[in-house]
Amino acid sequence: MKIDSLVKHCAQMVVAILWVCSSISVNAGEHDVPSDLVAALFVEMNTKLQDDQKLIEENREHLLVLGEEVLGPYVAFQKMAKQVLGKNWKKITEDQQQRYSEAFKNRVSLAMVSQYDPTKKYSLKITGERKNKKGNRAVVKSIVNQIGGASSYAIDYKLYMNKKVKNWQVYDVIVEGISVLQSFKSASADEIKKNGIEKLIEQLEVKPKEKEEVAEGKNETVVAVIKEKE
Repeated sequence: MKIDSLVKHCAQMVVAILWVCSSISVNAGEHDVPSDLVAALFVEMNTKLQDDQKLIEENREHLLVLGEEVLGPYVAFQKMAKQVLGKNWKKITEDQQQRYSEAFKNRVSLAMVSQYDPTKKYSLKITGERKNKKGNRAVVKSIVNQIGGASSYAIDYKLYMNKKVKNWQVYDVIVEGISVLQSFKSASADEIKKNGIEKLIEQLEVKPKEKEEVAEGKNETVVAVIKEKE
């Protein structure tokens, strides 16, 4: 598998996550109900991107800054990384686990910058929520519509209550019935089987040239499932 395939899976996940997780000012502790948190973050995302539009236009790397500040509290990157590798997680060294997790997070952040399109606006409608019996996991169902366009997407967000940080965190996104986490897990398993974990880490690691091109809006490597559908 080549890097563009892995990046594509990252992009699918981050585009969906961005629609609900791009808020700095929202206090997750104020929203004990997962669907309320999703709705609040969606509203704040639109506000923040509008407020910082000039900074983003001057340098798209500002989105990376937002990603570091914003996605951390609400996205379980470490949990995602472990689930993506599955049984392979315990087979690799602690150093490899750390490098993989870092490369995974950075690749997702780069995908965020690549996929950001300031000309498109979206509206969110929460259509349902369900929790497990323990009340520590939830699925929030939604419909995202492109404002002024015909595109409409069914997107489910899987969250769990992180006891350490005491807030809900996203650990998977299901776009039109397809689990992005599971898709990436399958792709990564194939790569590990063929070429090993080191090759996978190498593919995920963001190269300086890639970062420069994305910051300047020149990188067209990433094509997300949402753009494919359109």
